[in-house]
Amino acid sequence: MTAELAAALPAAVLAIGLSVAAVAAAAEQVGLEQSAGAAARAAGRGDDPAAYADGALLRLEGQGELVCAVLERPALGGAVRLVARSCAHGGGR
Repeated sequence: MTAELAAALPAAVLAIGLSVAAVAAAAEQVGLEQSAGAAARAAGRGDDPAAYADGALLRLEGQGELVCAVLERPALGGAVRLVARSCAHGGGR
């Protein structure tokens, strides 16, 4: 039984590590989505949306009456690129 445990332990540690990394990336994606929403609303009001980017790459896009904020940030040491997009009415205050 000890040999079987020694053989299976690295795989179990790897699976747990990947699970923790996936949860961390998902939590970071949720935060990025919230920041994109705040940046889009700020751009719609005419305020500076960069204040809400939290260090992510910010790109603004116009679609008719909407202004959209797209935030991009690498995660998991650059292995994954997270992208969040949110739109708000660009009618001003």
